[in-house]
Amino acid sequence: MTTSEIPTTALPGGPTGAAPAPRMRRMSFGLLMVYVAILAVNSGGNGILLPNIVAGIDEAGKIGNLAIVTTVAFVANVFAQPIAGALSDATRSRFGRRTPWMVGGALLTGGFVLGLPMAQSVLTVALVWLVVQVGVNALQAAATAIVPDRYPAARRGGVSAMIGVGITIGNAVGVAVAGSTAGQGSLPYVVLAALVVVVVGVFVLVVRDEPSTDLSRERTSVREFLRAFWVSPRQHPDFAWAFGSRFLMVIGFYGAQTYGLYILRDYIGLGDEESNSFAATMGVVLLVGVLVSASVSGWLSDRVGRRKPFIVWSSVVMSLALAVPLVLPTTTGILVYAFLLGLGFGTYISIDLALMTEVLPARLGGGSAGRDLAVLGLATTLPQALSPSIAAGLVTLTGGYPVLFVSGIVFVMLGAVAIRPVKAVR
Repeated sequence: MTTSEIPTTALPGGPTGAAPAPRMRRMSFGLLMVYVAILAVNSGGNGILLPNIVAGIDEAGKIGNLAIVTTVAFVANVFAQPIAGALSDATRSRFGRRTPWMVGGALLTGGFVLGLPMAQSVLTVALVWLVVQVGVNALQAAATAIVPDRYPAARRGGVSAMIGVGITIGNAVGVAVAGSTAGQGSLPYVVLAALVVVVVGVFVLVVRDEPSTDLSRERTSVREFLRAFWVSPRQHPDFAWAFGSRFLMVIGFYGAQTYGLYILRDYIGLGDEESNSFAATMGVVLLVGVLVSASVSGWLSDRVGRRKPFIVWSSVVMSLALAVPLVLPTTTGILVYAFLLGLGFGTYISIDLALMTEVLPARLGGGSAGRDLAVLGLATTLPQALSPSIAAGLVTLTGGYPVLFVSGIVFVMLGAVAIRPVKAVR
């Protein structure tokens, strides 16, 4: 059976068990807000708070030290999301399969975000951020699995677009909150922690998961449990190509974004306070670009029944965006870059999740959506974790930041090439 032939009636939320349209709209808006909270923590932390903390500890070694902090978080990104996804598939409770993991992930995230400003060394910062990422990944694994759980395939383009908008709003909110309050002690940490706990709390109360106590339990050994995370590229080539495409696109997008604050200071020439404030402005401009494209891309993709052309188009626009700072290394050039990057990324994220749910292995019908989507999610979390180290190496090797924009162009275009062999999706 190919991925396009998966019987959606076997899924909770397939045609026979689909939620009414008003409830789907509430779920879609709720997922948008959950992703706002998730991305606000990640973008505010990675883009503003961590770079400031690390630079405050050792200004001269900030590039290498930031790479160390984010690479330590790589451990959480590799293991936490797929394991949490698989465990949520197996969870049997009156609160459902996903709710316990969403609530637990939100509490862990919020609690350790509050502890981040207390860290006094690079190692402590790395360890606290590691735990934050464990919470974020557990929350994201459970939230993402709701899409194949509760939505039929024909409706996933719309919810994918909503999640894409949430991702971008979250990126902008996180940078805006952290950038505008970076000099006000613990305030940005309190705001981000409260945001994730409150949003997830409201979501699980309003959009209640169905009890999972009556679902069958599958007994597996530890070896079988771990083996289940392997998806053979030979048996599932569409899954492998989609994984590779997302990996390349994300690493191309985040390479320059990770060192955005340092680029504003060392490449554009802004001061510390000015760069914090301007980073917030960039986030807003990026958001406008995403909203313009994401608001129509997901709906249009569902309407025409095609995904791949939108992915290719988004890579072209992102490549153009990454070229702008190379020829116009000014604040104006950076704002143009942010808007065009938003246009391209908005199209990509509004289509990407819908495409990914359509290339999942046929075992999805067996109730492993959390695990399979979390494994595929590694194509996002791994490059996010690896990009700081790769970027630091490139900057150190070449002695400047332009290489980040050049390498970004190469990666996103390779991502577009990698999506073409996928056969299950047009």
